[in-house]
Amino acid sequence: MRYNVESIRCASCRRLLMKAAPRAISDTIEIKCPRCGTINALRPVEPQPERQERKNGINAQNGRNF
Repeated sequence: MRYNVESIRCASCRRLLMKAAPRAISDTIEIKCPRCGTINALRPVEPQPERQERKNGINAQNGRNF
């Protein structure tokens, strides 16, 4: 079985720091790049909120009135 993994790279020099499964990071972590010394802060990915309808009566998804 093959898992989908993400490559986590240094923001400055692009060196590969780690590979992780999507949503594997559950809290903020910091990784110091061994090549350039940059501290890379990684936060968990939050899902995008669903679109809310506008208060003026227009549906936000298709722009039509109710």
